Parts: sequence; structure tokens; C-alpha cells
Amino acid sequence: MLVEQAFTKLPGSAHGPSEIAAAANLDTTVVYRILQSGLSSSTFVKVPPGRYRLGPGAARVGIHAMAATPGAQTTQPILDRLSRVLDGFVILWVLSPYGGPRKAHAASAPGRYGFDALGLTGIQLVELGQSLRVGASGRVIAAHLPPTMVDAVLAEPVPAGAGPGAVRSAADFIDALQRVRESGYAIARGEILGWDSIAAPVLWGDAVYGAVTVLRPSVLMPRDLSLPLTATVAAAERLSALVSGVEPAAPLEARPLRRATTGRTAA
Repeated sequence: MLVEQAFTKLPGSAHGPSEIAAAANLDTTVVYRILQSGLSSSTFVKVPPGRYRLGPGAARVGIHAMAATPGAQTTQPILDRLSRVLDGFVILWVLSPYGGPRKAHAASAPGRYGFDALGLTGIQLVELGQSLRVGASGRVIAAHLPPTMVDAVLAEPVPAGAGPGAVRSAADFIDALQRVRESGYAIARGEILGWDSIAAPVLWGDAVYGAVTVLRPSVLMPRDLSLPLTATVAAAERLSALVSGVEPAAPLEARPLRRATTGRTAA
């Protein structure tokens, strides 16, 4: 497991035994034997010259782990309630590793809105929905990724359909991720033209599973975000508990925010 986890700490996908040993804090000879023993199960795959990467055996374990998490039938009531309380368009995004870190739509509670109301073309909807560079949901997910994956997010351009409020500077994006880690949420103003959003991360232990996002037209999003933020963070914590297999002992709505931010600045 230490050798497998070392791959998540290193940039790129393929590494030599000495690199992996340094990241795992193990002897190179020990790491080499572990890599060799994992070839038959395809946990590791050897790529020339003398390097290794995680293989389909490792992916199979991850797929089985993700398949055991709650599906839409379990999460939908939480999203529906949040949509009613905030009169908003609520979306649960999950982290997708396909071709690099991205978002994938898991479930939604549109309320009186719908995807057509966002005013985006089909291509824009896909590009903005998948990108972690745009929106509150992208930042709350990226804030909990390993540094090498954050670098991969920054290497991708901001999608062309992003609104004027998008965080385009790499330095500003990195600063925003730190604010997310401190506060537990993100705020986006006009990153989709005419819409504001708030989001909170759904965590599985210390790994990010996805994000809960609430969107409302900018003209309808209240200036005082105390209630929307509290409700969104509470829903995300409830989903985190369900994903982790731990039912919360008390209503999460009563928990205070770590830091209340109600101004117009995007987190």
C-alpha cells in the first residue's frame, strides 16, 4: 500500500524504483521486489526503460470501492431538500479521473430551474461542467487534490464559455484553494454568465469524493450568504457521512460555519 500511495505523491504516471522508494520511505530493493510481485496481478505495469506505473489491478480496486458508495437514490433526498430550502439549482458533482482530474454529474435537483436556464450551448455545458478551473465546485474539489493533480488542473485553459467572474490567474486560483481549505466552501460570482454559485466538498475520509453546488441567478442570490452557506455545508457534510458509512448523530444544519463570509468576493 505504501508503494501504491507513492504513485499519488509523484508527478507523472511512470517512475523508477528509486523514485518510488524515496516517496514511500522504503529501501529501493524492497520496493523493487514489491513492484515485481505486483506485475502478475496487474497492480503495477512495467514500461520501458525500467519504470513502472499503476495498472488495471489498482484501478479495479478503486472501481470496486467507488461502487460501494451511495448512489442517486440515497443522495437525492438531501439534494431535493437543499433545493427547496434555498430555492436553487442543486448539483452533486463527483471527481472523475478520466484523462486528468475532472468533474462528472452524479445527481441534481433543479427546482424551478434546469440546465437550459443556464443559457449555455451543449459544448459549453460539457466543458464548463467538467472543468475544475471554473466555478465554486471546481475549486472545492481541486482544494483537496494532491499537488501534482492541482498542477494538472492549472495546465488546462479556462473554458471559452466561462463568464467574467472566472478565476483566470494561476496565482489567484492557488490562493482561492487555500481559502477553501480554511473555510470549507467556495463562492463564485458570474463564473457562468448571469449565475452565482456556492459549493462545499463531499469527502470520503481525507479523499475528495465530489462537491455539492447551489446555483441561482445572480440577481436572486442574496448578498448575505449566511443561510445558503450553512445549508450547503450541512448537506455536503451529510453526504460525506453517508459516503464514509457514518450516519451523523445530530442534525448537521445546526453546526456553525468555520468562517462566515457573506461578501461579494469569490472564494
